[in-house]
Amino acid sequence: MANKSLLKPFLSIVLLMSLTAFALAFTVGVALDFVPGVVMQLPEEVDDWVGNELRFCHNPDVCAKDYRDAAFYIRDLEIPDICPNCGESLFKMARSEKEALPEDTEFVKSAYTNSAGNRLFTSIVLSGTARDSIHRPQRCLKGQGNTLDGEYTFKVPMEGRDPLKIRIIKASRMFQTAEGEVPYFSYYAYWFVGQDRETPSHYSRMFWLAWDRIVRSKANRWAYIAVSGKREAEGTAYEADLIEFIQQVYPKILTDSMNNTIYE
Repeated sequence: MANKSLLKPFLSIVLLMSLTAFALAFTVGVALDFVPGVVMQLPEEVDDWVGNELRFCHNPDVCAKDYRDAAFYIRDLEIPDICPNCGESLFKMARSEKEALPEDTEFVKSAYTNSAGNRLFTSIVLSGTARDSIHRPQRCLKGQGNTLDGEYTFKVPMEGRDPLKIRIIKASRMFQTAEGEVPYFSYYAYWFVGQDRETPSHYSRMFWLAWDRIVRSKANRWAYIAVSGKREAEGTAYEADLIEFIQQVYPKILTDSMNNTIYE
């Protein structure tokens, strides 16, 4: 029995690699389906949560020296797409993201606050024609100086359908202040949405990406949805805010077609 349990993940990886190899080899005739499963617009309000969309200035001489972008909230700006410091256009992604990712990658980011003062940061990344528009979030979190303290799959109850499976990463890092180093504990929840599928697994997404290329002769635009916030060093009290928020916001960002697929 033990040998069989060890063999299953190995066979899954072999199958995934085989499908990926076929997908890369036989791309002739594969059409990109430009209709995603999500809309690239986060709602301004969801129940008790009020959103404030983020914009970034990429001016390297004034606002984004050494890639330290000046970030602004739309509700605080007189002109939503113009930097109040230098007058240049604002973007929906940071300068480092824009330069590192394929040009047709789309972003939307927003911070949501409720009446209790709790804040959640939400983002959607939509892939373009290239496969490297979306990658594992663990890589970015580590690159930003975070320590990954653990991760697990979590089910969010959803009315009218099966629970939504998401992946939660518990992270921490140290910030230097005048009083010395201060720890900051956070969580990062994410999942992926295709045209007619959703999964919390990066490897499952890659599997379905390869499957669609081979079996359906098309490549879908996958979206990567993330919700993050602050947590206590111990416990899972943050899950209550996460459940409440996702239950409200998720149906609002799905396309009609995707809504009909998963709420059927």
